[in-house]
Amino acid sequence: MLAGFDWLLIPFAHDFMQRAALSCLALGIAAPIAGIWATHRRMVYLTDAMSHAVLAGVAGASLLGGSLLLGGLASAGVMAVAVALLVARSRLAEDSSIGLAGQGLFALGVIGVSVGSDPRALSHALFGNPLTVTSTDVALQAGLAALILGAVIFFLPVLTATTFDAGHARSVGVNTTVLDVALVLMLGLVVVVGMTTVGVLMVVVLCIAPAAGAGLVARTLTGTLATAVVLGIAASLAGLLIAYHLALPAGPVIAVAAVALVALCALPRLALRNRHLPRTAST
Repeated sequence: MLAGFDWLLIPFAHDFMQRAALSCLALGIAAPIAGIWATHRRMVYLTDAMSHAVLAGVAGASLLGGSLLLGGLASAGVMAVAVALLVARSRLAEDSSIGLAGQGLFALGVIGVSVGSDPRALSHALFGNPLTVTSTDVALQAGLAALILGAVIFFLPVLTATTFDAGHARSVGVNTTVLDVALVLMLGLVVVVGMTTVGVLMVVVLCIAPAAGAGLVARTLTGTLATAVVLGIAASLAGLLIAYHLALPAGPVIAVAAVALVALCALPRLALRNRHLPRTAST
């Protein structure tokens, strides 16, 4: 028993692990909260495109010697504005607009990387390394996570209406286009929160997996949101501990832990389904 507690607690005696845990906690809250709406509104592609688009800001910040997090945040804002302009002004479909803006920014990021950005810093941004986060990074991540959580709580009635009955929402005067752009920006903020934790290429897993797992076990929207956050926090902290003890890269381990939790959530439903399957007659 004591050995088990030591396995859990001793790593957090180190300052860098305390910062990593806070970073993982911020991601575990922010990503599932945004992921619930992305999955229900069938905008998973947007999350993936946003994760690629952030590379432009990361590469630019690395070239200029600035903060990678702030560079990613700027890139997320550009992505949101670009999608809004393409949808509202050119009348392009949303998926086309997202693809154009996301891949265009990703291409710029690839060019920036080839010019001479620091490969180690960019590797941390792409694949994550929570063990290297600074106190400033943690403060920014916590602030962004609090902003995302507060926005979802404040706009919950509008989000619910536009997600589950968009036609009625438009008929009573709700501007669904503005809300979609806000969701684009929120997903961008999530990517920035997760950039140094699991990396921009894997943060989509922390958005989708807890939301999917919560959908398997929860019956109400409030329950789904709460369960998704619990799963997100559990995957982030469990993955961090496993990565520490096994000397593995934390970002991918956290992503695998999130997927494993979805499988655990699916087990009761699979067991119940097998119980009700008709048995074939023995010969």
